[in-house]
Amino acid sequence: MTHEVCGGKGREANTACPVCGTKGQKVPGITVASLLNTAVAASFSDIRYNLCLSPSCNVVYYSDNGTVFTKENVRVPVWFKEELPRIICYCNNVTDSEILDHIVTRQCCHNLKDIREHTGANAGHDCLTKNPAGT
Repeated sequence: MTHEVCGGKGREANTACPVCGTKGQKVPGITVASLLNTAVAASFSDIRYNLCLSPSCNVVYYSDNGTVFTKENVRVPVWFKEELPRIICYCNNVTDSEILDHIVTRQCCHNLKDIREHTGANAGHDCLTKNPAGT
């Protein structure tokens, strides 16, 4: 099973992940460079990278030439590769648990506008450098 990541339409990778064989999604180089841990940042080169869309694969980014960066190499958890809570908005670090709390427990959010106002989700502008998908 693969995930379609929001904003991924038309960004399908040319190659599959070298570890799991799942076809990924192209990701801007600035996204990869921004999210790599310091320990592996020196091995970053400005080539095309893809996001592995398999939830069970440890690879986050891979290049067409075989370079891979795993979950341990990235500074943020990738929402569809992790257990709960999952980050929904990377710009403001809002999790699915926080959103559900506002909807179910507090009952203060009834639409997307309410969720944005109460949690800050979808109110940032740094997706390119904070969201693993670059969207």
